Amino acid sequence: MAGGGLTAAGAALAVVAVLVLRLSWGRPGRSHALNAAGWALAALGLAAGCSAAGAWGLAVVTLCAMGAACCVLAREAWASPRARAPASRRRAGIMPEGDASLHLGRRALTVVLVAAAGFAASVAFAVGVRWFAAAMGAGEADANVLALFAAPVVWTAIAFMVLTAASRRRQLVILALAAAPALTVLL
Repeated sequence: MAGGGLTAAGAALAVVAVLVLRLSWGRPGRSHALNAAGWALAALGLAAGCSAAGAWGLAVVTLCAMGAACCVLAREAWASPRARAPASRRRAGIMPEGDASLHLGRRALTVVLVAAAGFAASVAFAVGVRWFAAAMGAGEADANVLALFAAPVVWTAIAFMVLTAASRRRQLVILALAAAPALTVLL
């Protein structure tokens, strides 16, 4: 039962660490000594929980620290004064104002590039990864797993890059470069 006591002590240290850090961060000029004390208490709490119950103790201490932080944030949010000025009514510019064109064709093409062409490019990349893994001596199952892992990861990266590209030409270049590993299979 000593492990339970050590885990509880670690949780208590973590809660005190959160309170000390809040005290330090709430001052007009932050205190390096209080900051160091807060982080040291947090580290001691984590070490106590980990030594008492391994990953379980670490999880318990971390949850106690996060609960304390949530309580501190809730208290601060409740005590904070209301805003003096109303929130801005400015729009983000996602949709055009009034009778302006919605550019539905351009928006639909972007969806097709991200969803369909991005998926096709990620599958082509995965095929290239599978071929490369097999050519490097990986077993068939290992090569298949690498390809199955690569496809969704690459599709996510492609979607991000295509959506943030500044021009349609750059979007097409990104898709072409992502699909290029499949050329090794075709050659």
